[in-house]
Amino acid sequence: MIPDDVVRFIARRFAPAEQADALVLLGTATLHDGSSAGPRLLRCASIASGGSIDRLRMQIETLKRDYRDVIVEGEYVPVGAQLIRVRNFNQPIPDDA
Repeated sequence: MIPDDVVRFIARRFAPAEQADALVLLGTATLHDGSSAGPRLLRCASIASGGSIDRLRMQIETLKRDYRDVIVEGEYVPVGAQLIRVRNFNQPIPDDA
């Protein structure tokens, strides 16, 4: 199930013609073991997509290989040689994001 905050984010950030496809991608997202992606991973993939359906597809494919890469893309920013966590998507995406 796609969390309501993710549905709202998709409505804000994706072109109207791409919103249904984005929700289908998120609704079918799986991990390497075939299990469904949880809310945190769906949030990270959505944010990391930057509102691009092509980038969302890439994030969904990445979940199948290594979900940690999607977390890094969604919650961290590089600062020099370090990654700094700037978001916690165990919590909902804020409506101003």
